[in-house]
Formats: sequence, structure tokens, C-alpha cells
Amino acid sequence: MIKYIKDSIRELKHVVWPTREETNGYFITVVIVLIAFGLYLFIASTVFTKWLFGLKDIVDNNSVENTIVLPETKVFSTEVEIPKIDSVEIKTEEKVEVEVKTETTK
Repeated sequence: MIKYIKDSIRELKHVVWPTREETNGYFITVVIVLIAFGLYLFIASTVFTKWLFGLKDIVDNNSVENTIVLPETKVFSTEVEIPKIDSVEIKTEEKVEVEVKTETTK
């Protein structure tokens, strides 16, 4: 293990590290490429979305002409009382009896 670490350090001494100017140049290049790619993706996504919604509108307009419109139906709302279970008591003999105490909530 020690030999591996010594060999790694020796190899790192042979590496030619970029200068500060080269590093700044690479950094600026990467940032410009990322901005350009992000802008490309934004434009492509926007154009594709507009095209897709336009296609959807065309399909919807054509399908409206071929469908039967039913008269408006009314939906009735009914309230259902759901009991709240406070406790359950189970008595066992030959038969199983269950006592349920409930409180009605609305």
C-alpha cells in the first residue's frame, strides 16, 4: 500500500499542470458551451411544445366535428355520515360478539 502511494506521488510530479491563463481559457470555453447548449435546449423545447400544442388543437378541432354532444347532465351531491369508531370491545364465548361504540360526524 505504501509503495502504491509513493508511486502515485512520483507520477503526480511528472504531470504537466496547466497555467493559470490556460485554466481561465478552459473555464470560459466550458461556460460558453454550457450557455449555448442550454439556450439550444430551451429553444428546441419551446418550439417542440408550441408544435405539439398546435397539433393537439388541430386534432381537437377535427374531433369536435365528428362527436355527438350530449345534453348537460347535473351531478347531485349527497353527504354521507361516516361514523367515528371510539372503541371496540370483543367478547369471546362460543360465538364472537362485537360491540362498537360510534359517534356520528359530518
